[in-house]
Amino acid sequence: MSEGRVLETERLILRPWTDADLPTLSSYATDPVLMRHFGKAELLDDSAERLERMQRFDRELGYAFKAVVRRADGAVIGNCGLKPITLAAEVLPHARADDIEIGWLFRQDCWGQGYAREAATAVLDWGLSLSPRVIAITAHSNEPSWGLMRRLGMVHLPEWDFDYPDVAEGHFARASLVHAKDRA
Repeated sequence: MSEGRVLETERLILRPWTDADLPTLSSYATDPVLMRHFGKAELLDDSAERLERMQRFDRELGYAFKAVVRRADGAVIGNCGLKPITLAAEVLPHARADDIEIGWLFRQDCWGQGYAREAATAVLDWGLSLSPRVIAITAHSNEPSWGLMRRLGMVHLPEWDFDYPDVAEGHFARASLVHAKDRA
């Protein structure tokens, strides 16, 4: 295992989340613009639970979502990383046991600057070194996210698309798209 693995790119450091990062995670969970495509009816701060889960994944699996730190000023500007598939097999029946999910979320003031692509490129390479296939899931409404998936060379798998079970029926973010990239 590579517990606590740090990834570095030209402008970013992707490091494990620490307990001191909890206020930053809380700010994401309570930002209505960041949470828009997650279909949350109310902005609940589940950050302590998410922090513990990411730290546990890092310890037990050797991978997790990482804090994305901008080298220029040391600010945590988002998260990007890997996690096991946690959706039920009925929701994602085509997934294999060795599939890994990639994901990202960045502060609004960092959008459009290439940070997500830079971080996700490094994380996708890492994921494909760990698993034969990496998948990404986003709301159909989240065009910037699925656009990045395509720019990363991921392929849309329409037969995998589903309605996210934790999002209320009728909510625009319920319809979910799945993209994947196989190890070359």
